[in-house]
Amino acid sequence: MQAHKSRELALTAALAALVMALPARADDARFNFGGYGRVGFSYDGEGGQCHRSQVVPFGPRLTEGNYLELDFGYRPYTGREAQVRTLVTLALGDQFFHYDGEWDTRMAIRQAFVEVEDLFGTGLFAWVGSRMWRGDDIYLLDFWPMDDLNTLGGAVGWKQGKTELHLHWGVNRLGEQYQHQVFQGRVPFQAQMRDGPDPFFGATTFEVLDRQRTILAMRAEQRYGGDDGALGVKIRLYGEFHYLPDGQRTDEQDLDLKLPLPDDRGWMLGVQVGLWNFGPRAHLNTWLRYASGLAAYDELAVPYGVNRDSRAVDADEVRIAVSGNYEMDAFAVMFGGYARLFWDADVNEADFDDRQEAAFAVRPMLRLGMFTPGVEASMQISRPNGLDPQTDRQDVARVTQLALIPALTLDDDAGSYSRPQIRFIYAVSLLNQAALDRYSVRDPRSTEDVVHFVGVRAEWWFGRGGGY
Repeated sequence: MQAHKSRELALTAALAALVMALPARADDARFNFGGYGRVGFSYDGEGGQCHRSQVVPFGPRLTEGNYLELDFGYRPYTGREAQVRTLVTLALGDQFFHYDGEWDTRMAIRQAFVEVEDLFGTGLFAWVGSRMWRGDDIYLLDFWPMDDLNTLGGAVGWKQGKTELHLHWGVNRLGEQYQHQVFQGRVPFQAQMRDGPDPFFGATTFEVLDRQRTILAMRAEQRYGGDDGALGVKIRLYGEFHYLPDGQRTDEQDLDLKLPLPDDRGWMLGVQVGLWNFGPRAHLNTWLRYASGLAAYDELAVPYGVNRDSRAVDADEVRIAVSGNYEMDAFAVMFGGYARLFWDADVNEADFDDRQEAAFAVRPMLRLGMFTPGVEASMQISRPNGLDPQTDRQDVARVTQLALIPALTLDDDAGSYSRPQIRFIYAVSLLNQAALDRYSVRDPRSTEDVVHFVGVRAEWWFGRGGGY
């Protein structure tokens, strides 16, 4: 019951934030509604719902679950001094009443910020709030390989012609006891409705650990050419610095026992080189990124494999990636992939947590008006530096997936990135034994070396800009 009430409160808070972000009477020219969605259903050949076969963090997007994002934006002021916009993005996970019969949903506020552009008639801009601060992605893997921050913070910068500079400062605090810990206790209060001095005792919640991660980031971009169909080149430099202060975690069984949590830090540097207009609707992005310490891990995850001081400062990650698209009159092809080398912070050289991994996908399709049939081939590879604790072997896990994708793309000039799209999917995934060993021995999937996916999906996006 308490969990249900918490979800109701979360939904109420999300809707309240949305209402406050919108004016009482929205002028159509100032109001913007947009978003992203993918919704569908699938069969696994035995009457059940299909599951993804994945041995790397970022596998093929094709068989991902349902997901929605709704953007509600408004421009409250447009004048000589500034251009102002507000944006709230609500995200909904894969939980539908028509599927599970539960009057509930999984919702999160992904963005809620105010941005000021063209400040005082110059290229200055600033924003404050909660934001997905991202660069270019690998669409086929649903992956942002370099600049991808989920932050509560702000930024200032400069946009002038083909030059951009962003300086960001933000924080996060995970609900895990790694950063935040609360307890419940009793607190006395004087009875107001009865005689006598005896107090009642009520419940209260108090914090015993509160340490925010501070994230500083810088992004600089310079473009060359690209006008009127000419070849364009983009160079982007990106960096992050992460800092986590020290603290003390309280033992849940013995409240007098304090467990020290040391401070931690990390940094990351990356470079992106992009080309566009070298062909019809063509672009190519390449990335190189190095991360150390906290920055080698996801900023929304607790570091693992820490050193003897319980710090992540000795972790390292190297990442390279590529993504592109090329279209002709009757044919188009998308592709993307990445390779990653990761070493955690402990001293073990033969460590299952340390690994080399890669994923690549390619999707050619025909452009026959709105009928855009395609195929997709992808491969995932994961090689640990140590023995699998379940098998005592060092094997390379591999998943190969082949798919047929007859689709309707509802656009007058349907291309790779045109939406909405309704697609039928038949995919078969081939797993080697090392990939099967990644499952628990009691998991039925641990014996399925051939996995079939039959499904229908709709995907769309609109109101979010676009282009290169």
